[in-house]
Amino acid sequence: MRLHLLSAAWGVLALGLLAFATEAAAPSPTKPVDLQRYYGRWYEVARVPNHFEKGKACSGPTADYRQDPDGGVTVVQTCHVDTPTGPERVYRAAAQILDPGMNAKFRLTFFLMLSKDYWVLDHAPDYRWAIVGDPSGQYVWLFSRDPVVSQPLRDALVARTRALGYDVRRLEFPLQG
Repeated sequence: MRLHLLSAAWGVLALGLLAFATEAAAPSPTKPVDLQRYYGRWYEVARVPNHFEKGKACSGPTADYRQDPDGGVTVVQTCHVDTPTGPERVYRAAAQILDPGMNAKFRLTFFLMLSKDYWVLDHAPDYRWAIVGDPSGQYVWLFSRDPVVSQPLRDALVARTRALGYDVRRLEFPLQG
């Protein structure tokens, strides 16, 4: 009996490791990012949420990118609890560009010690929309310069996200104000 339980446990562990090993990573960015055009406010159209963003915990989400006077990059992410006009939760991060010249890979550091990498996987030529993912391929965000997008643009962003290898069935579409 003990051997059977041990064997079953190893089998479950092996399946878990196999599933982890075969999880697709995000594709590497192929388009350079013009930081001067990327700076400014982005509204979340859709996301595969992390635990801070699920459901009504993050309505009316925005991300503001700006260049600091010292040449650094600051990102301010804002969520509203329950509704787009609910109480704000604000997260500030210092951004480091990991691929100077391409400028498509950022490392955001929150609270001076918590870091997370984000890649600009695609963007419109006029910087009206962008698709950002983490390198693991687990999370993705679809951004627009406008809080509300047309259904054709939303459909196109979802289709592009699918083409990048993401399971778009996991997307949430947060309310915007």
